[in-house]
Amino acid sequence: MSFHNRENSQVRRPLLAAIILVSSACAATAADNYTKLPPGPGRDVEVRVCSQCHSPELPATQRHDKAGWNDLVNEMQSNGASATDAEFAEIVNYLATAFPQK
Repeated sequence: MSFHNRENSQVRRPLLAAIILVSSACAATAADNYTKLPPGPGRDVEVRVCSQCHSPELPATQRHDKAGWNDLVNEMQSNGASATDAEFAEIVNYLATAFPQK
C-alpha cells in the first residue's frame, strides 16, 4: 500500500509544479492591462518604476527623441522615482523605441 502512495506522490509533484507555474504566468499576464504600452525590452521595468507615481501608460501620449526621454526620466528621478541607474537607462531606451519623436 505504501508503494502505491509513493508512486502517486511522485506523479502528483510534477503535475502540481506545472499547475503552479501556469497559474503564476496567467496571473502575471492578467494583472498587466497596459495595452497602450507595446512589448519590448524595458517594458516591465517601465511599468514597475513609473507606476509608483502615475499610470505607466502616461508616456504613450507623448513623443520624444532619446535625449527628450532622458530629460523626462531624469526629471521623474528628481521627483522621487526609485530605480537604479541601469533601470532608468532601460526605461529611456524602451520609451525612445516605443514612442519616438515623429
